[in-house]
Amino acid sequence: MGGVALGDPAALPASQRARRDRIVQAAIELLEVGEYDTIQIRDVAERADVALATLYRYFTSKEHLYAAALVAWQSGARPRTPARGDTDEERLRSLLKRVVRAFERWPQMFRAEMLLESSSDPNVKAMFQQFSARHTDAMSDALRDLAPADRYAVAEIANSVLATRLRGWALGRCTIADVHKAVQRTVDVIFQ
Repeated sequence: MGGVALGDPAALPASQRARRDRIVQAAIELLEVGEYDTIQIRDVAERADVALATLYRYFTSKEHLYAAALVAWQSGARPRTPARGDTDEERLRSLLKRVVRAFERWPQMFRAEMLLESSSDPNVKAMFQQFSARHTDAMSDALRDLAPADRYAVAEIANSVLATRLRGWALGRCTIADVHKAVQRTVDVIFQ
């Protein structure tokens, strides 16, 4: 239904960037009170006070819009302060607790992430890659005392456990306490 996606949003003129940001914020607000599957793209346009055609100038599909919303939400949800702790182990524990708590507050965002992760849309893939890279970078930044290659490996292991356990939680197969316990146990094993 949509056209060709625009390039880097930072390259847009200020008025267009503000309009695009308003659309993304409207998408996030609707996800705060509803589920991805129930949100209609026209509801986002209405909430952002733009025409549906205007929304499609910035986003080629609902998936593309919500991939942008996921990246924007991550920027807003990301702690302004670095992970706490004197050691890599303490910093990784702190960061993982923050991530789990963010998704605990926003389970709809994680469920949307699960859907977007399997999209074949190239715009969604690019935005999801940006989302994933930011998350991995945050973990790597917390692991200052390890060699760079080891940072990435530890971040990948922790991310794998985190994603698996959050999926189980989102699907009702475990509790959020189980998620916390699993990621903390992973840190125990990594730093034994």
